[in-house]
Amino acid sequence: MIHVYYGDNRAAALAAAKKVLGENYEVIDAEELTPSDLPNIFLGATLFEEKRKILIKSLAEHKENFEEIEKYLDTEHEIVVLDNKLNGTWTSVKSLKKSTKAELKEFKLPETVDRFLAFKIFDTALINSKNAYEMLKKAELTEDPFMMTGAWATSAIKNFKKAKTAKNRTILKELARIDALLKNSKFSAEPWMLLESFILRMGTF
Repeated sequence: MIHVYYGDNRAAALAAAKKVLGENYEVIDAEELTPSDLPNIFLGATLFEEKRKILIKSLAEHKENFEEIEKYLDTEHEIVVLDNKLNGTWTSVKSLKKSTKAELKEFKLPETVDRFLAFKIFDTALINSKNAYEMLKKAELTEDPFMMTGAWATSAIKNFKKAKTAKNRTILKELARIDALLKNSKFSAEPWMLLESFILRMGTF
């Protein structure tokens, strides 16, 4: 079966993909793929198992690849396609929506952030970064990383105004760096990794 999970809530989409695929699965980055590579992915078998479990990332970034997907609806493999967005006018998208052999599901980020939770994670990280990290991992499924960063910046500015310490100055600089990186498409695909790293390092500032 083919599962297509898309949307700006990358963390929730990935969690859904892992739930479908289980522990051991192949990961394929579609950046270098061409339509001629797809038969081997959707129909090819391995030496050890007839049925494969495959996660394909960013297939819809190249229309010529994604438009081929409807040809492989009879695949015996368990395949999850993970994309940031889909074009609803594409023929393949319309075919997948109608098919009983495919699942399309959109994962959206909330339009607002739970500011109480964001502030709690930030304040906890000042005392215990490991506990804050665990809180953040749970929040990733429901919160927006960009808005989370903004809420943290609000707390950081407030703390710096109260006490212009080296620690508070470093935290502000790090949040400014993260904000710049999040605006870079190279990093925006996996934004939570930046936030997780920041939270874990807060104890060392």
